[in-house]
Amino acid sequence: MPAFHIVNFGCRANQADGAALARDLIGRGWQATGDVGAAETVVLNTCTVTAEADAEARLVVRRLRREHPQARIIVAGCYARRAPKEVAALAGVASVLPILAADAIVGDAAARPATLAPMPAARVATRPTVRVQDGCHRRCAYCIVPFVRGASRSLPLGRVLEEIQTLVEGGAQEVVISGTNLGQWGRDLGHRYRLTDLIASILARTTVRRLRLSSVEPADWNEELTTMMAGEPRLARHAHLPLQSGSDATLRRMRRPYTAAQYADKLQRLREAMPDAGIGADVMVGFPGESDAEFEESLALARVLPLSYAHIFRFSSRAGTEAAALTRPIPSGVARDRARAMRRAVAASRAAFLARQAGRTMAALTLVARRSGATPALTGNFLQIPLPQSVPPNQWVEVTIGYS
Repeated sequence: MPAFHIVNFGCRANQADGAALARDLIGRGWQATGDVGAAETVVLNTCTVTAEADAEARLVVRRLRREHPQARIIVAGCYARRAPKEVAALAGVASVLPILAADAIVGDAAARPATLAPMPAARVATRPTVRVQDGCHRRCAYCIVPFVRGASRSLPLGRVLEEIQTLVEGGAQEVVISGTNLGQWGRDLGHRYRLTDLIASILARTTVRRLRLSSVEPADWNEELTTMMAGEPRLARHAHLPLQSGSDATLRRMRRPYTAAQYADKLQRLREAMPDAGIGADVMVGFPGESDAEFEESLALARVLPLSYAHIFRFSSRAGTEAAALTRPIPSGVARDRARAMRRAVAASRAAFLARQAGRTMAALTLVARRSGATPALTGNFLQIPLPQSVPPNQWVEVTIGYS
């Protein structure tokens, strides 16, 4: 049987795509291997959200070609969709797949159309992801994703329930539902479905022990969703709402459909309803035209938001987006300094959150042990707690949050 290895870059949607591909290849008689050196075919399921993501993919291609010259290297995913000719020109790349499909890899049929692939079920991982939605109809000025993922489309409710229950019966204790724009699930299905309808159906019609949401856009997060999360013990108390900027002027240039005050109000309501919830954000610094005053507005907001963590990143220009044509770029050194300042602000908020958790005991799910041998366990509010002993993954344990 041909052996294959898949390397997934970027978001949970990519991870779900890679898992679906693995199941399809295994069903065709191929053998998955965790050892890239033993693989005849290596598939790179790439990300292209930033220039750094593209550079990372190119670096991995070069390393694979150098260390495993016998491997057939296939590049797929968002980078392959955005710049197929650029990817094909990389030395060592055997083929480029803008559409991730087993047919094209096996070579026995043409690639499938760009629809949602089957979700993983054959080999249940710890915390598997079910991609319930793909694509995005919004056009944020900096974002290339709608151009590489297409328009928003939803996995039908029955299919979602089938996938999740199959995973649960295979041993999954926690399932994550994700999407390119998760909050838009159901809008295209013709039944006036909303994300809360999906969550309620999953909890009522499957036996999943813990359901977790991936990122939801602020414009799609409503009071009903906050109330549901606060009242459903099987729904992880963990909300991730991308902020991007705390300056209204910057948000307008980004084409983000909310104000800083509206965002802050949503998070404050979340914190009031769930004092123990993990709340995360994405924050961008160095967007073209971001003045010192605008950055200070953003920094001031970050200092008062009830965040338990944030992903801080610098603006990366993507050809084909509106932002790529904007003038007044921010020098890289200034952007680096702003990112450091933003990380310090969020670190203070996280420290305050952790202090409030100290002494609490809660259920946690063990993850794959780190290279150091330590076993981390993940709580419902998205805290990773190192265990003092080795425990197999996908096991429930009781943990007590220590004092720092």
